Amino acid sequence: MLVTTLLMLSKTTIAAAVSIPEIKSEPVVQGQETLIWPREGDRDLIPQRSFDYPDLTGRGNVIDDWHMQTSRDDWDLLISSAGNFHRFLNGFFRQRYLPNNPSVANGQWGYSTSPPISLEQIENGGRLTFGNIEIMGNPMIVTGPKKLMEEMKRRGFAEGEPAPMLSNHGNVLLVRAGNPKNIQGLWDLGRPDVKVATPNPKTETRAFDNYRTSIFHMAFRDVEAQTGNIDEAERQANLLFNQVFNNQSIPGKWVVGDRIHHRDLPQIVADSDADAGIFFYHLAQTAMEAHPGRFEIVPLGGTAENPEPMLGNRVATMFAIRIAGDWTSQQKTNRDRFFSKITSPRENRTLLKRYWLRPPVTTGNNQPPLPSN
Repeated sequence: MLVTTLLMLSKTTIAAAVSIPEIKSEPVVQGQETLIWPREGDRDLIPQRSFDYPDLTGRGNVIDDWHMQTSRDDWDLLISSAGNFHRFLNGFFRQRYLPNNPSVANGQWGYSTSPPISLEQIENGGRLTFGNIEIMGNPMIVTGPKKLMEEMKRRGFAEGEPAPMLSNHGNVLLVRAGNPKNIQGLWDLGRPDVKVATPNPKTETRAFDNYRTSIFHMAFRDVEAQTGNIDEAERQANLLFNQVFNNQSIPGKWVVGDRIHHRDLPQIVADSDADAGIFFYHLAQTAMEAHPGRFEIVPLGGTAENPEPMLGNRVATMFAIRIAGDWTSQQKTNRDRFFSKITSPRENRTLLKRYWLRPPVTTGNNQPPLPSN
């Protein structure tokens, strides 16, 4: 009996000593290499939220687990904007407009920064979706390139004339830090070992047109300046263009994202799916500031610090226009104050410079027409 009791105590003692091992390693978190863009808040950018903050954003869940539909008529201010100058727009909204318009700051406001979708938004009853969120409401202001402004007027959506807001500094090449392919300029895009990223021509038609034409025009003007021979300039520009966009012998030579190029293109380059992306200068600077040590700029005229776009490197100017609607008197006041401030380049000069932009240029788009036969 004593022996049996001792054996039972011995087994109990052994069982009590069993424990789950301590974890001494760190797991690989899938998605850490995905670029995480700084959040916007306060007067500009704010730190990432702490782990226990109720933020559902993640690699497999962007906005799929917040389900809502906004009211169509309750907006104090709703803007539909071309997304490529989103950093300036954020600074302008939070530093200039909201502090001077408390009724909007304390109310319901919003602005989208995407490929220009304002036409589709208005034509579909003011609908705009992000995951399981459906934004309802027509924009009161639309911003974007001149062709979009003309289309707004042609469709009868506009109230008054558009006004210029800003111009960019043309395009550069965005490459990974260290420039592993030693890409030095435009002509390296034709190399067989260099994969090139651009906007998606179906979802970003206007931005793609800028980059597409810039590649051809820069090549043409560069050879023309060196040789004075228009035929040779056309031959070499065609060769480079076809090496990038019509190269059937190199799979993946030309790479695009699926929706919004100011997010997609840096991701493609960071993930090594492309070696260089042709990118607006201010967007390249935005990517480098948001992700230190991940990217470099290869200039296409001038330097990375002081861009001077080479001839043919298209300079884009953005405009704003008021949208007609059955607005309340307060909504109209909010709209008109925003329009007045956003189209005051002198007042915005410092803010534009901070975000790598400039007041609207009056010298054209730096892309003179090609010679005609």
